Amino acid sequence: MKFAMLVMLILISGCSTFSKVEDRAHIKWNYEYSSDVVHALLVENSISSSNSGKCNVRYSKFRVIESFKGKLKTGETFNATGISAHEYRDEGSEQFLLLKPFIATQYPGYGECSTEEYASFLSIHNWCCSISSEGERSFVMYDMLNSEQSGDRYLVPVADTFEVIRKLKKSSNKSIQPTANASAD
Repeated sequence: MKFAMLVMLILISGCSTFSKVEDRAHIKWNYEYSSDVVHALLVENSISSSNSGKCNVRYSKFRVIESFKGKLKTGETFNATGISAHEYRDEGSEQFLLLKPFIATQYPGYGECSTEEYASFLSIHNWCCSISSEGERSFVMYDMLNSEQSGDRYLVPVADTFEVIRKLKKSSNKSIQPTANASAD
């Protein structure tokens, strides 16, 4: 009986941990919307200038720790714009990144940039989530008080959320697998 109660408490606490992140960041919806979803290490921040200085793209180089969706593989490096919205943007910080292809002309301030020149770049389309590595890995979360001000920051452990995302990955991989009855052409 005590064991069953303990299991129930663990399951409830795990679900509530994920629900805090889901309520704030809409992980399931963003997972589907993203071309790539990764846990990554920020390697360096830089600026790329082109078009005789008319185009300046602030970007960051990341190294993939774990890939949940997309073509990026563990250990691979890639460039992405948009890290400035994250809580931690220092080199060596960990991030959970929800990514889409970077199309320069779709973003304010990049009208003088060539989309073709930055075709290999990705863009962080959702602010979620910086990861605090102090103690247990945790998402740095906060609720907005209004459109301008954020409330107090709080930490939510990443483990439960990453497990849910791994399940999303498994279920999406199963849905794209060819069936055994499919005939070869």
